Amino acid sequence: MASDEPGPGKQHAIHARKHITALRRVRAGITIEIRWCRAHKGVASNEKADEWAKIAAEEPDTHGVEWLNYDYDGRSEVRAMPLPRSLANLKREIPEKKWVEARQWAGGRTSKSKYRMPKSQKPDGVVAGSTKRLASRFYQIKTGYCLTGQYLNWTKNRPTPQCWWCRYPNQTREHLFKVCPEWKAQQKILWAEVRKETGKGKDRWKIRDLLADERCGQTVLDFLSTTDVGRRGAGGGGRSE
Repeated sequence: MASDEPGPGKQHAIHARKHITALRRVRAGITIEIRWCRAHKGVASNEKADEWAKIAAEEPDTHGVEWLNYDYDGRSEVRAMPLPRSLANLKREIPEKKWVEARQWAGGRTSKSKYRMPKSQKPDGVVAGSTKRLASRFYQIKTGYCLTGQYLNWTKNRPTPQCWWCRYPNQTREHLFKVCPEWKAQQKILWAEVRKETGKGKDRWKIRDLLADERCGQTVLDFLSTTDVGRRGAGGGGRSE
């Protein structure tokens, strides 16, 4: 309770104000004061406890042990027993385990030749901050599970992997981002911006590496927003997003 004003979640403050109002009605002239308890800051023992709690939270893999004596058939033996873990440590361990599981799941479902796992566990802020439809196309293309002739043929939704814009035999991400004549003007802008940002030209890039490089995130989004790459075009049986 930082103040006596009721607000979201301040259930105790609301109850206190109700009791104060009731008392004032019953006993006229009663004086009621609200006094705040001092904070724990500056209390030596509390500062030490806080320091130890931070150490425990920062070292999730070294919880320490305490040694307890047990008697087995009249003889004393020493047995290791784990120390209690802090709530902060447990809360920290849960998302860490989820990230490990997520990376293992993604690694098992995607080909190393098509997808490069990001070094950072946080998503690219530029992509995450774009529109939902544009971001979904980006991530679909990044993992290889996207609306291309190659993928649709693999899922039995098209009889051949042929490109429906230029009739090239195999419509892949590499084809759409680099050579498909339908998007020649947009490709020129894309690779000029990539060279400006990274110093590397089109021939030195694999599409999986381009999509994994955060320096190229906005450039790729601009390319997708001005093309139908990642959508099913007119020759592909309608659009789907």
